[in-house]
Amino acid sequence: MSPPGGHPRRDAVPRPASAPGGWLARLFGRAARPPAEPLRWVVLDLETSGLDAANDRLISIGAVAVHDRRIVVADSFEATLRQPDASSRQNILVHGIGAETQLAGLEPARACEAFLAYAGQSPLVAFHAHFDRAFLARTARTHLGASIGNAWIDLAELAPALHPGTGARVLDEWLAHFGIPVEQRHHAVGDALATAMLFLVLLDEVPPAQRRPRRLRRIAAQRRWLAG
Repeated sequence: MSPPGGHPRRDAVPRPASAPGGWLARLFGRAARPPAEPLRWVVLDLETSGLDAANDRLISIGAVAVHDRRIVVADSFEATLRQPDASSRQNILVHGIGAETQLAGLEPARACEAFLAYAGQSPLVAFHAHFDRAFLARTARTHLGASIGNAWIDLAELAPALHPGTGARVLDEWLAHFGIPVEQRHHAVGDALATAMLFLVLLDEVPPAQRRPRRLRRIAAQRRWLAG
């Protein structure tokens, strides 16, 4: 369950066990943040009170950074935003963030400001990025009067562009398709971690010269064009 603070977390996500040399061991790194190059990506997931970005509220933000095709658990972020009233019981059953935690969360402006500082200018990666982007944009605009200018990569578009005909649609189906283990679904940091694993699998299939936000968005756009 998300704590009420909003700041980069060390050990925010447990490191999965893996035999030395295994593919999980290759993905994970716990070293301090490396220099600006290679490119740093921020993979994020949100928990919300519902699916309507115009009326529902952002409850928590979870994110983990990727450097040099490694997930750096030490470079992660987690924040629960203070709610004026707790979300519905049915909603709480989805994300597990209880009423007490919601009411004791970080003031939304501080949480949003902390996340923007954490993300910096890094490209943002999400599954169904339009959803996360809409909630973050509204929260930043409402509480900070700010806009978010980062580039976005949507894995819900990139994955089928690289694997047409797979038939997978939702995140769980893509994780199952690639055999990616999931320990904490429907928890912001846990979902961000699972999404980061998927991102690295997809990134491995893209030539090094194409591993930049604009090129990845172009690949995803080709899928939209082919889909009509």
